[in-house]
Amino acid sequence: MTAFSTSRWPLSAAQHGVLAGHQADAGGAAHNVAEYVDIAGPVDHARFEAATRQAVAEAEALHMRFAVTGCQDVVDIRPFRLETVDFSSSPDPVTAALSWMRADLASPVSLADGPLFRQALITVSPDRALWYHRSHRVALDRYGLFLLDRRVSELYSGFEGEPFDPLRPVVDEDVAYALSAGWRRDRRFWLDRFADVPMPISLVEGTAAPSAGVLRRTVSLPRTALEDWSEVASRCRTSWSAVVIAAVAAYLRHVTGTSEVVLGLPRMCRRRTAALNVPCSASNTMPLRVLTPPGATLTELAGDIAEEVKVCQPHERYRSELLRHELHVPRLYGPVVDINPISYELSFDGSPAVAHTLSAGPVEDLAITVHGGQAGGGPRIDFDANPTLYSSDDLTVHQQAFLDLLETAPAFA
Repeated sequence: MTAFSTSRWPLSAAQHGVLAGHQADAGGAAHNVAEYVDIAGPVDHARFEAATRQAVAEAEALHMRFAVTGCQDVVDIRPFRLETVDFSSSPDPVTAALSWMRADLASPVSLADGPLFRQALITVSPDRALWYHRSHRVALDRYGLFLLDRRVSELYSGFEGEPFDPLRPVVDEDVAYALSAGWRRDRRFWLDRFADVPMPISLVEGTAAPSAGVLRRTVSLPRTALEDWSEVASRCRTSWSAVVIAAVAAYLRHVTGTSEVVLGLPRMCRRRTAALNVPCSASNTMPLRVLTPPGATLTELAGDIAEEVKVCQPHERYRSELLRHELHVPRLYGPVVDINPISYELSFDGSPAVAHTLSAGPVEDLAITVHGGQAGGGPRIDFDANPTLYSSDDLTVHQQAFLDLLETAPAFA
């Protein structure tokens, strides 16, 4: 088991942003991230616990404490026990398991005392289990959860593999970036791009604090949907993800009549960095300005979006919360569009498994997450809305209208 001595480290920029948000969260649970991995096969509990124990020990970010402002303390690894829950005798085991997970997801986390995470292996039948793991976003973002998934799958399946890389180089690299000419260039890029302080456009009026609990509507589409989006993308030599982002922009134009929208585009911010194989929090949400003139086709919008992403991507590490602070605005963007082009699959000693995101963190307005096809299947789209701003009926209506627009993508292009 990995061990490391107690010491005090600086914070990364991502941690600074999360901690500021956490302090403003009265409930203390808005920044929880969680998922469950649906394992289609019997699970050896002892072997699974051993695998999770080793992976958790290697993930240093899970063992930090935040009792002193502006820094983090590395503490000795505390004994970890994988919880086991059995809902196999319930009338609806999966529904019971999901209710249990959502209740836990709403639990506040003490950043000073910990623990920052919780894991449980939930049995829903003799040959099906759900592995639930939740973490505070100061420790892991969604990509960090994926790294943990992959490592536990590897260890459980009997492959020793390579342990996670250490966390300290990630922190040092981030501190160095904040003092670099690159940081200053990135800051100037964003201040120039948002010098006129555009108003973020939403589907609803008003603003609200980021919500821990969200309204969710999920829909699975046929494989032909990906083929249709790819057909449109080929016309403007871009990816289908740009087509979906363009459809969101077009829908906002349709509902609000606006000629420009600012969307939030989550970025991993791990390319060519020390964080590539480190479970930690590094992601950022990049504001994307999209012109939506009347009469612009989906192909034209997708091409413009692809070009905008290309121009902005080199500057994605500059934190959006810093830009918001410098512009003195409560919000920087409206809906968030999160694209996962490839849905990853796992295997636990031959038993196939699929990961399902329960929460990627707080939702200010509306988050639309598009997951690529699974095992040759079609895409899945999650609509997560802040319940202070949207009613259940609102979300249903907007989701259906947006899906109708996506269905007509080839004709609209």
